[in-house]
Amino acid sequence: MKQKISLTDFAKSPVLGAHSLKSKAVARALDEGAESLPYSKVFTSFEFEDFMTQLTPKRFELLRMASKGRHSIADLALASHRNPSAVSRDVSKLSELGLVKVESVINQGHGRRKVVMPVASTISINVSIAAT
Repeated sequence: MKQKISLTDFAKSPVLGAHSLKSKAVARALDEGAESLPYSKVFTSFEFEDFMTQLTPKRFELLRMASKGRHSIADLALASHRNPSAVSRDVSKLSELGLVKVESVINQGHGRRKVVMPVASTISINVSIAAT
């Protein structure tokens, strides 16, 4: 028989406590009629043809590399045997499509660098071929 979770369990557990705080923040935003909810994900919709013209084979390769963790533009360029400026342009397009996130971080003793991160562990593409 499964045991029920009590309010005391939430108070004792850091994981359950954090979940409770997030849930309260979402409920508060709903009550206030906020335009966006905390801890929510943004989903972007494109016409399939437009999307496929933007997701070139080289960009798809960069997406696959970026899905394995945090990588700098220079690391992606080196791994893909491509020019860093071309990789940077392609990463910008992937970011516009909502497929990766780019963050500027401090590079020890050398200014800043851009780090590419996956936005999700899985990206699903659904296509409807019905005429509109």
